[in-house]
Amino acid sequence: ARIFSVRVTAAGETSEPALLNAPRIWWTQGDAGDTATPSGWLRLFGSSLATARAPATVRLWPAQGQPIVLPTTAADDWSLRCAIPANVPPGSYQLVAHSPLSVSDAPAKVGPIVIAAPTPWPDTIYNVLESYGEQATAEMRRSLSKYGQPVDRTEGVLAALAKAKAAGGGVVYFPAGRYRLSRPLELPPCTTLRGEGMGLVTLWWGAGRFNLDGGGDQGLAKEAEPEPPGSFISGPAFGMEDLSLYLPLNHRTGIDAFGQSRLRRLRIRVDHLWALDGNKRPEGTAVRLGRGFELSDCDIIAKGTGVIPGEAGVIARNTIAAGKTPCPLGGVRAVVVEDNRLLSTYPTAYQNIAGVGQDIYYARNRHEAQQTHQADFSFTFDAGGSAYAGRLAAVDGTHLTLADDPVFPTWAKPESWYWKRAVVCIVDGPGAGQWRRVTSFAGREWQLEEPFAAPPKAAESLVSIVPMCGRALIVGNQFADANWINYGFGTAFDVVYAGNTLTRCAQFLGYGLASPTALLPCLGVQCFDNELREGLGEINVNGSVRPAGCFGGAITQNIVHRRERFAADNSGGIVLQGALREVIVEGCTFGSAASTVRVEPAVRGAWLAGNGPLATAAAH
Repeated sequence: ARIFSVRVTAAGETSEPALLNAPRIWWTQGDAGDTATPSGWLRLFGSSLATARAPATVRLWPAQGQPIVLPTTAADDWSLRCAIPANVPPGSYQLVAHSPLSVSDAPAKVGPIVIAAPTPWPDTIYNVLESYGEQATAEMRRSLSKYGQPVDRTEGVLAALAKAKAAGGGVVYFPAGRYRLSRPLELPPCTTLRGEGMGLVTLWWGAGRFNLDGGGDQGLAKEAEPEPPGSFISGPAFGMEDLSLYLPLNHRTGIDAFGQSRLRRLRIRVDHLWALDGNKRPEGTAVRLGRGFELSDCDIIAKGTGVIPGEAGVIARNTIAAGKTPCPLGGVRAVVVEDNRLLSTYPTAYQNIAGVGQDIYYARNRHEAQQTHQADFSFTFDAGGSAYAGRLAAVDGTHLTLADDPVFPTWAKPESWYWKRAVVCIVDGPGAGQWRRVTSFAGREWQLEEPFAAPPKAAESLVSIVPMCGRALIVGNQFADANWINYGFGTAFDVVYAGNTLTRCAQFLGYGLASPTALLPCLGVQCFDNELREGLGEINVNGSVRPAGCFGGAITQNIVHRRERFAADNSGGIVLQGALREVIVEGCTFGSAASTVRVEPAVRGAWLAGNGPLATAAAH
């Protein structure tokens, strides 16, 4: 491979040069969320960041002095993980990534990257059994016996938390045992709840007996529970590690970490979880995360929702089972979800990026459905709404004037955070297929972060203003038993699916949506080296116009499917249909003689090359 500089000429106009195969950095994350620390790590996400032979070379440039080369510890085409040497001075840097294809050509630059010395949390230990006497530790350990019941230690826990708060933080330590708690816990900043071990410490807010007796029914009895608090553990900046939590069946939120949090090696369960109404999807959230978080090596079974991420954080190496969704990604920004086992415990559970979500690295996760062959455990991008769909009155670089007033949906008024991540996308006419971020707006006047490379033309270009949903890297995952795995059920921009496997999945779907009141485009999606297994799973690239005739352009544009593989036990094929244009299908292989490729008449600009063998290669 090489880096190429290209120009496009059409209708007597020539574009500015663009570089192909040059590294691009979409976002960065550090071990402290928005920042990185000496001896910590920095991760880069984007495209063309590595080849089969080598990763990009990454340097930090200070305001003065020589650059610092960052050692790369892990890499794929879409991400790099770099170690920060211990001797890197804290400060603000520019980051430069040089392609392994060419050290001198087309470096990717981003900044400022902040390296900040970590602020250590206090480590004084406050034992929750300190006030209960010498025999308390042995008494609590005896509660671990098979039929042992939790012992109420609420006052001791609150006393330890009070000491930690007075000291500006610390470690609240739980020796082995089952602890009954009668009140929620508000954790002071810089405080860590630490147990003697995940399997040795249980915190329980339940009612009735804690465990079951295989020879009797008394353990099945469920006592009436009081109205639950908003959450059982909460705080602005805290840690939890090496213990288990059992939440009451009627809980709303178990852990609410609304600031920086470090949750490691936790087990979370729901008391009397078998007592559910099977006719209604269950509600209740196990963990809600804020900004700058880590959730790692945990084992979670949730009633409704497993883990709701915030921003600038990592969810890694967990097992998360849930009845509604293990880890919803709507509203997130700069989140890594990797190497997790995600289970559906209800027949119609799902994973989704709903309405708005961006800068997501979703890698090497394994999806499993408990109701195999009868389940729908889909992974979806779900459309939100639009603020405007129409023409422009004027274009001046980064400033646009709309031809009509924007119309915001009733559930997301102009002041909503929803529009703080808005983008303007060109869906038809000059400049179609591009999008730019919005920085501010007032009435018909909208300001963009940067100008369009190919400018729209007032009265000719059709634009849509929607929340940003995209810049998602879906890499190396195993999906199973889904109605669809999609890269847009409505709005999606710059999404990559690479190296995933889809087993017993009905459709690998791209689906822009157009209606008389909203244009929700799917733009710039690339899919490489994915494999479809078992059944009749198909790749469907679609542009849906509802009702027919309300929109005359292409709502799904600039889509690539390359080197997709259909296994011998999957006789599905590829379908291109609807309001779709500019799609490439190249180098796809088919293990079944029954597979086909079908291009419907409405599609404009489809390139098919090197696909086969096929029963029929149809291009109508």
